[in-house]
Amino acid sequence: MKIHEKISKLKTVIEEIKNISEKLDNYNDLKIKIKESNNEILRLKKGINESINELEEFLEEEDA
Repeated sequence: MKIHEKISKLKTVIEEIKNISEKLDNYNDLKIKIKESNNEILRLKKGINESINELEEFLEEEDA
């Protein structure tokens, strides 16, 4: 294999590695966004449950 062919092959491999790295970065970004979304959903569920409990207590007091 000539030096020019080796350099060309090396460039191709480097480009493939770069593409894989970018995909991994995108994957990690998505994982972070999913985790943040899950945390927000958990906070919302907690808030909704607290509101329901307050409403139930209020309704029980009204019935008493």
